[in-house]
Amino acid sequence: MAGKTTIKDIAKSLGISPSTVSRALSNGPGVGGDLRKRIRKVASQLNYIPNSSAKSLRTRKTKTIGLIVSDIRNPFFLEFMGGVEAVLFPREFKFIVCNTGEDSKKEEIYIRWLMEHGVEGILSSPYQDREGSNNGAFYKKAMKSGIHVVFYDRLLEGVGGIDSVTLDNEQAIMNGVFYLRERGHERIALCLHKRGIYTIEERYSGFKKACAILGIHPDDRWVLEDMTDYSVSLDKLRSVLTASDRPTAVISTNQYLNETVVRAARELGLDIPADLSLVGFDDSSLNELIDPPVTTIRQPVVDMGKIAATLLLGRIDGDRGEQTRIVLKAELLERNSVASTAKIVKRL
Repeated sequence: MAGKTTIKDIAKSLGISPSTVSRALSNGPGVGGDLRKRIRKVASQLNYIPNSSAKSLRTRKTKTIGLIVSDIRNPFFLEFMGGVEAVLFPREFKFIVCNTGEDSKKEEIYIRWLMEHGVEGILSSPYQDREGSNNGAFYKKAMKSGIHVVFYDRLLEGVGGIDSVTLDNEQAIMNGVFYLRERGHERIALCLHKRGIYTIEERYSGFKKACAILGIHPDDRWVLEDMTDYSVSLDKLRSVLTASDRPTAVISTNQYLNETVVRAARELGLDIPADLSLVGFDDSSLNELIDPPVTTIRQPVVDMGKIAATLLLGRIDGDRGEQTRIVLKAELLERNSVASTAKIVKRL
């Protein structure tokens, strides 16, 4: 039989009505056990593949979720997807990944596209620039059209009524600063990804709070902002780490920057941790393979994915409760990238 097999083809082969075939294949009522087995056997022989689009039109349920990520290269999002998939797969939900690349216009286009494609929900790590501009209006529009939205990792200013699961970013960085101070460090630098983004602003706030509590006064030159481009980030690190009054320790704020700091130190001939201590953020397996293994602030990323997906499915299933905001705690994993003393050997 040429072309794609249809329900009509199966019905014609058996001499029965298409509606009977449809009920048998969808476990509907009114079809005897023997006939149901015959129909399924013929469907298998004819390589019949159900048309999910047609089913969606009938039921108005696509069982599809839109997953908006800000940077698909970041290992954080791969781990997060693992948590999401663990919850969605048993419920026979699928998800479409949309990578915005920290581009507000691209995010807007993806939201519109997901709405047009009839997704039942959206999981999003939303973008916001330094001036507070964001796509909150489009998320609200999606909600009004019946599409449920859950934010993960980030929140948006002025956008309420949306469930979320985030990390206590302030406390996570504060713990990193406290850990370094306990080991004698006061000259601490901070590497920040793109300013304006919720997580980065929260981490910067935690750094400032911890320094204030401890009476540390970091040099403004040691707060390195908008480290998104590799070559630019290296230049900024070179400038700080080759100065005569350079910091003795660095706190990174994502996996990409963990690796960038290590590369900069090696290029400059600085030994970690003898010359420069490092506390990283996120916990890719690379952090254990780097020599020495990097002390990091670990987010419960898989749990975040599971919780976000569970919240979204709850809304899809009809949960009409109040807005849910869940804040998770980070864990500091001690390895070998931090010296126990602030006496740094000058090797430049």
